[in-house]
Amino acid sequence: MWSALQHPAFRWLFVSTLFSFAASKIHRIALLFVAYQETQNAVWISLILGAQFFASAVLGPLMGPLADRYDRRTLMAISNLARAVLVAGIPLFAMDSMPILMAISFLMAVFEALYNSSSNSAIPDMVPESALDSANGLMMFIQRFSEIAFVALAGTLVAAVGPVPAFWINVLSYLIAAGFLIFLPVLSGKAGRGSYFKAVAEGIQPLWQNPVLSRTIGTLALAAAFGSVEGALGIVYAVGALKIGVQGFGVLEALMAAGAVLGLWVTMPLIKRWTREVVFIRSLALWGIVFASLGLFPNPIWAGIATLLMGLLNTMFIVPARSIIQLSAPVELRGRIMAAFGATMQSAVLLGTLLAGLLEPRLGVLTVLWLSGFTVFLVVFTVILRGGIPRPVAERTQA
Repeated sequence: MWSALQHPAFRWLFVSTLFSFAASKIHRIALLFVAYQETQNAVWISLILGAQFFASAVLGPLMGPLADRYDRRTLMAISNLARAVLVAGIPLFAMDSMPILMAISFLMAVFEALYNSSSNSAIPDMVPESALDSANGLMMFIQRFSEIAFVALAGTLVAAVGPVPAFWINVLSYLIAAGFLIFLPVLSGKAGRGSYFKAVAEGIQPLWQNPVLSRTIGTLALAAAFGSVEGALGIVYAVGALKIGVQGFGVLEALMAAGAVLGLWVTMPLIKRWTREVVFIRSLALWGIVFASLGLFPNPIWAGIATLLMGLLNTMFIVPARSIIQLSAPVELRGRIMAAFGATMQSAVLLGTLLAGLLEPRLGVLTVLWLSGFTVFLVVFTVILRGGIPRPVAERTQA
C-alpha cells in the first residue's frame, strides 16, 4: 500500500494534500456553523452547499484545460493560496453576510476543482505504472482519514474556541500545503494553446468515444446515481427504520469510513492477483448486493457490518477505477478527462440525492434502499454480460 511513498515527488504531494484536505474539512464545518448561527435557517445552509456543488459539477470541467496546458505544480499552489485568501475573508468581512459567504463557497469549490484535476492528472507522472494503484489508494486514504479525524477535530475546535480561530487555522493549513509543493518537480502539461472551449470539449468527448473510459465512467456514474441515495437517506434509515438515533447514525458513518481505510490493505493484493478491471467490476457488484441488504435486513447489528463492508468495497472499486481512467486518458488530455470525470460523478450524486427525496415519501426508506442496491448490481451485471471493462491500450501492449 505504501510503495508510492518511495517516490519523492509523490511523497511531497501526499503531505501537501493532507494539509489541504485538513483545511477543507475545518473550513466546511466552521462555515456551516457560521451560516446557521447567523440565520437560524437551514435554507442558507442548503444554498451554500448548492453553490459548492454547482461550481464542482458545472465549472469543474472548465478547469481541465488549465491542468493540460500549464505547470500542474503551479496550479495546485495557486489553488491553495487562493483558498487561503478566500477563507481569510470570512472573519475579516463576511461573517454576517450570507450572500458573500455563498460567493466564497462557490469560489472555494472552483479552486478545489482546479486542485483535484491538477493533482489527479499529475500522479501518473510522479510514479511508475506499478505504483499507480498505491498512489491512488493513498490519496483516497487521505480523504477518508480527513473525514474521520479532521471533521471531528473541526467540530471540537469550533465548539471550544468558536469559528474565527478555526478559520485562521484553516488559512495556515492552506499556506503550509502550498509551501510543500515547492519540493515538487515541474509538471508541465502537454496540450497546445488553441481555443479554450474547444479544449474543454476535447476533454469531454473521450468519455463516450473511448471504450475503456465510456464503460468505466458510465458504470460508475450509473451506480453513483442510485448508490448515492444512501447519503441522503442514511439519517432517515438510522433514526426512522433502525431506531438507533443520531448517535447510531454517527457510528454507521464512522464504520463506513473505517471500512474505506481498511479496504486499502485489501485492494492492492487483489489487483496483483487479478486485474484492475476485474477488481473494479466485482467489488462494485458486491457493493450493490450489500447495499440492498440494508433495506432487506433492517437490523442494527447487520447495518453496522454492512456499512463497514460498503466502505471496504468502495475503496476496492474506486482505487482501480481511477488508475484505469488515468492510464486510458491520453497524456495531453488527462487533466481535462479527470476534471470531466469529477463533474460527471458530482452530477450523478446530485441525481441520486434528488431521487432519494422523490422516492422515499412514496416507497419508504427500506424499499428505496434495497431497490437502489439491486439496481446498482443490475447495472454492473449488464456490463459483465457485455464483456466487462476492456483493458487500456497501454496495458495490453505491455502484456
